[in-house]
Amino acid sequence: MKNIVIKMLLVLAALIGLFLLFYSLGDFNSLEEPEQKNKTEEKQKNSALSSGPGTYVGGSIDDWTEDYGYPERIYQADNKYQHYIYNEKNALYDVRVRDGQIGMIYATGPEADIEPFRINQQAAEIFRGTSIDTEPDVSSEDGDYHFELTEVDLKTQLLVQYDDIYAQVYIDRQTGKVMAARFMTAPLLVQMLPYTAHLNGQPLERTMRIEQSVLQEQNAQQTVVELINMMRANYEIHPLDKIENNAPCQKENSITAYDSAEAVNQWLNQEQREKMLNNHYNSIVAAVSDCYAVSYRKN
Repeated sequence: MKNIVIKMLLVLAALIGLFLLFYSLGDFNSLEEPEQKNKTEEKQKNSALSSGPGTYVGGSIDDWTEDYGYPERIYQADNKYQHYIYNEKNALYDVRVRDGQIGMIYATGPEADIEPFRINQQAAEIFRGTSIDTEPDVSSEDGDYHFELTEVDLKTQLLVQYDDIYAQVYIDRQTGKVMAARFMTAPLLVQMLPYTAHLNGQPLERTMRIEQSVLQEQNAQQTVVELINMMRANYEIHPLDKIENNAPCQKENSITAYDSAEAVNQWLNQEQREKMLNNHYNSIVAAVSDCYAVSYRKN
């Protein structure tokens, strides 16, 4: 009887020991969980760009012109910046300059340098080995901006951050090919507001207002035509001749956009794409006033 009691006490002690062991492990795991969670929530970052147009953004225009020469055209934008347009045979660069500093560079064309990306590259390749933040936060003098990229954004205007420079990658959604890239500083990303955005927790409504002179309109029209021709060149389609036009946009056939580059990307990913890349057209009429519109013609 005595031996039975001793055995029962030993079994009870063992059960109590196991219970205490599992309880302590549970407490230990609960302490580890927040640390593990914090590690997974910490956003990965891409290192700063070491080559390509993005390395000039934020720097002096003198550094750019030393390497690329003087632009074909310079004209005023509606946001106190100037457009420096470089239209080469198979590449176009739109460099935005204010007070001698580069705030943004847009590049397109079959031979355009958009490193670390490539024109006609499959956009799916970018997601391999590149950190993509679909809800980036940007601090500015106005406060904290929170952006949200939709599924459509990821397929047409992807955003990638490289240290303090933002790269917006324009994609032909139908083919999945990279068509152009825009490199910019945080203040210009905030000014552009290309995605759903909140400022200090409050939703923002994007407003577009184009106030420009006749000379600005003519230059903007020229840029629209040149960009469309670069898109056609990407698909080895002949360029279109520009028909001079002083008429305003017809609202029913127009879109609103931040600039010519954004307008062209919208058309590329909408019904307008079929006309933009149609080899039966020979000329084009562009209108830029308080909106953007184009009309394709056959000679």
